[in-house]
Order: sequence, then structure tokens, then C-alpha cells
Amino acid sequence: MLLISLAVISLAGLLEVRSDQRVFVHGFPACPLPEMCMSRTWLGLECPGCGLTRSFVHLAHGDLSASWRLHRLGWLLALAVVAQLPYRLVALATGKSAPLGTTFPRLCAWTLVVLLLVNWLVNLLARFAANL
Repeated sequence: MLLISLAVISLAGLLEVRSDQRVFVHGFPACPLPEMCMSRTWLGLECPGCGLTRSFVHLAHGDLSASWRLHRLGWLLALAVVAQLPYRLVALATGKSAPLGTTFPRLCAWTLVVLLLVNWLVNLLARFAANL
């Protein structure tokens, strides 16, 4: 998890978002990364995580308003990723796989899952209402 968190943070700093919302590696705007969300690609429906990558990238570059527009919970999930660094380092230093026990991390994880689902439903309802 430490390595995954480091990779997410590093990639967020190396990636950029084009005006057409495609993500690319800094310096190579003509070569955007492929679409990652299978739900959006195959079904045309956004999933609860749609926009998180772009939100993280904007956060890494200091553009909080763009991050918020793409995903209201991007900042919170980015905070959860960043929090993994000290947590996992403490786990390595102490030899405990769960320095805070198992209840608090599970509560945090389930809270994030519920928030993602609620945010997704709010977005779906807003789009539905806009189409009426």
C-alpha cells in the first residue's frame, strides 16, 4: 500500500489534463492516456470514481477549483492516499500491520465507499433532473 500510494502521488504530479479532459504525461499532450473507466467506455455511464484521476492531477498542480468540479470527493480521497504514507511507515517501523488496529481503518474505508456512492447518486439525480 505504501508503494501504491507513492505511485499515485508521483503520477498525479507527472500527469496533466488537456482542455478536452484527456489525461497525458507531462510533455506529451499529443499522446493522451486511454480511457480507464470501462463503465463510461462501454455503457456511457459514469461510475462512482469517474473524475478521480483528473481531480488528483489538478490537486497535485494546485488547481483546487478544477479538482472540485471534476469530483467533489477528490480532495478527500487524495488525503486518504497521502495519509497512507505516514501510516504505512509507522507500520513498517513498529512491525505492526495495523498500528491503529482494524476498526478505525475499516470505518474510514467504508465511510469513503459510502460517500463515493452517495456522491454518485447525487450526480445521477442532478443529470436526470436536468434532462426533464
